[in-house]
Amino acid sequence: MTTAEYNSCADLYSDGVYRFILKNIKDKDTAQDIVQESYVRMWERVKEVSYEKARAYLFTTDDQTMRDHIRKNQRSSC
Repeated sequence: MTTAEYNSCADLYSDGVYRFILKNIKDKDTAQDIVQESYVRMWERVKEVSYEKARAYLFTTDDQTMRDHIRKNQRSSC
């Protein structure tokens, strides 16, 4: 994926990804952090992720990051 395609993904998918996480987390700041982390992870693998599969990659990464966040908070609150 090129830098232009990566930027296009940010424009196209960030709102949808954010709403997906916010719906589940119900905390705006945490949702923004999770979305940002997903875009960082995609940038780290920009050579491996194709533009056509970027949306699926982002939603999968967001879901995994959100689950990790929930597990971490459950452990720390016990």
